[in-house]
Amino acid sequence: MPFKSFFDSPGNYKNKFDFYDQGGSPHLLQKFIETIEQQKNDIEEINISWYLYNNKYLHHYLKKISESGIKVNVITIPLEGYDNTKPQPLENLETGKKSNDSFTKYSLARQIFSEIYHLKTHPNFNVYFFSHLYVRSAYINKFSRGSLPYSLHIKSAYIKKKNGFILLLSSSNLAVRDLVKHESMVCIEDEPNYEECAKAFYKDLIGSSTHIKNYNESLNTSCNSYDKIDFKESSTIFITSPFYYNSSNILDTTLSKYILSAKERIVICAQHLAAFNYQFNAKHHSIIKENETRQGVLGAVIYMANKGVNVTCLSQTFAPLTEDENKFKDIKFRRPANTSKFQKFYSELTKTKNVQYFVNENLHSKFIIIDNLLIYCSYNFTPTQFIYLDNVKIPKFKNMPHISYEGIHCEVGMHVVIEDINTVKAFERNIENIKREKETIQVK
Repeated sequence: MPFKSFFDSPGNYKNKFDFYDQGGSPHLLQKFIETIEQQKNDIEEINISWYLYNNKYLHHYLKKISESGIKVNVITIPLEGYDNTKPQPLENLETGKKSNDSFTKYSLARQIFSEIYHLKTHPNFNVYFFSHLYVRSAYINKFSRGSLPYSLHIKSAYIKKKNGFILLLSSSNLAVRDLVKHESMVCIEDEPNYEECAKAFYKDLIGSSTHIKNYNESLNTSCNSYDKIDFKESSTIFITSPFYYNSSNILDTTLSKYILSAKERIVICAQHLAAFNYQFNAKHHSIIKENETRQGVLGAVIYMANKGVNVTCLSQTFAPLTEDENKFKDIKFRRPANTSKFQKFYSELTKTKNVQYFVNENLHSKFIIIDNLLIYCSYNFTPTQFIYLDNVKIPKFKNMPHISYEGIHCEVGMHVVIEDINTVKAFERNIENIKREKETIQVK
């Protein structure tokens, strides 16, 4: 089958509050490894770009398979970007035993990176750090993992075979010390029109990254400039990155066109929904000179709802409007970081007909269904994802006066467009399963 889809959820495990040795999505990890294992005799090279890389099961498997002659390239963020707070014990799903020691994401990643760094020779196994940081305001607070946020938020793999390829994209970090969420993964194999962009992206990403053997903490990662590569659009795959000039700005337009083409239905699912009525600050862009207020992809969703298209929204985070606080006074929602932008969106949404909105605290998948087309995403629908600024200069931050920043604001993200009806139906079933869960709250 050229398209496969996989799903994981807290209901697959005895306790959704346990942290597992096998990571935050053990089922997806198993399917990821099985996908490689089934065709390992035909695979020449594996490139994986994973926001977090601290899963020893994944690491040991990739290292083992590299010993058979397959080249493996792992691209992730530097150790500074891993959370080092609140250590917790881990449970092993195979034995049912809990560890005596406690671990953070940082301590687990450090073990893996230390092992790789001290390996004398391992010609087929490489780890690279993509150390790009992205900010656009001097008023941000210190980020929870390091001072500033890293842009590499993607979870994908491009696997080169002797004849053909496999492209994987997942919502899950597969990270140890992540709780199990509603996650998903798509696998595209040997389908025309997907490989060229994915292959070019990994070449460009590795070229813009630093090999672990050459990386040290004295590198100045707060200066984040890259040679501009003209972005090549594709009807099947879209990639944003600081080295793809204006890519996030183009994404806003491209995704909105898809939404505006809807005839009957739009389903939008993500951890966060907030890309509506937001400001584009042109002072940080080299060519765009006028500030803009962008209605964004969620503005397009509202427009189509008013045109009579049926809209279903699902998110993990939610912030009730002031007039609704009594209605939801007994419910503790996880609030979005950009509460004001979300509330502007939701306020407009409440004025429309043809809309249902569901909230589930365990939701982490990110996708859109438009009629019988699936757009599967690595990114959330927040303003940050849809803004590209190539000339950011911040001499100091209000809450971190000792830090400066100069470079490009752009998150690394990817989506694939799939018109396979079986895949669309699989995601439909996943949505219906989530809607039926006792943790799911219908707010509209």
